[in-house]
Amino acid sequence: MKRKVMLQLVVPLLSLCVLFLLLAMEPEQSRKGTELVEVSVVLRQEDTTLWSTARQGMEQAAADLGAELRLLTLESAGSAEEQADFLQREVAGGAGAVVLVPADTDVLGDVVKDLSTQVPVVTMETDMELWGACAFVGMDNVALGNALGQAALNGALRGKTVLLIDSVGGRGGVQERLEAAASVLEAAGRTVRVCRAENGESLREAVAAAVEREAPALVLAFEAGALETAASVLEQMEGPAPLLYGSGATNTIAYALEQGWITAIAAQNEFAAGYLAVEAAVEASRKVPRTEVEPMEFSIVRKENMYDPANQKLLFPVTR
Repeated sequence: MKRKVMLQLVVPLLSLCVLFLLLAMEPEQSRKGTELVEVSVVLRQEDTTLWSTARQGMEQAAADLGAELRLLTLESAGSAEEQADFLQREVAGGAGAVVLVPADTDVLGDVVKDLSTQVPVVTMETDMELWGACAFVGMDNVALGNALGQAALNGALRGKTVLLIDSVGGRGGVQERLEAAASVLEAAGRTVRVCRAENGESLREAVAAAVEREAPALVLAFEAGALETAASVLEQMEGPAPLLYGSGATNTIAYALEQGWITAIAAQNEFAAGYLAVEAAVEASRKVPRTEVEPMEFSIVRKENMYDPANQKLLFPVTR
């Protein structure tokens, strides 16, 4: 009787031990699929402030998918040459995939074409799939420029001047937005002027000087950094300031929209963009089949509708 009781206790215990060992010993193929992937993220700014929400999405994707992020910022904002050096160094150093926010496709095209044969390259803001990038995560830049141009028609009457801020300079998504908006505005009888930082001046100085010189009815910025800068300049103006429209969804921009310093913005879910970029990079590195990444949706958001449920998700994404 005693022996029978012992067998009833020991046999199930041994079965549980065997089951535990089988679960712990993953097949070789499964272990390979979950190896840590090193993903280098090359931004085009000197810091990650403007990409803080997207960075949260990247970090969440890294935690979910088993990746290690290495975020790289520039010493000189918008330097495509510095980005090219970073890309070559990271790939040579063993990066498993790269996420890039290109500053200038003219400079980076050949570099991306070469490196994409060695590791997957995913771009944000600017589509470089023609140069071999495996995916693009971002909005349709021409559609975005058209939408901002159409929205701006409500704030600038025919014959009035609209100042467009070219804050990046090189060829890329921001330039595509600017050109699309300019076409819409000019076709509708608005006078278009373009503002660029030149001769060593800061973007803030360039915007302040252009606003004083051109006396525009409206200012248009096409990425978050330029929109924040323009809002800061116009907020401190004496007398009536021009209306401000732009693209971006940082906390600073949301606050300026709420205060009325910005009239309208084109916003996307930055958290989702960051997540999708790292997800695409990791899956490409592991050669996981996936469907094509669709352009990110965006909405034109004003103070009056910024707290609508759908727009809240764009301006204040819930992170996990």
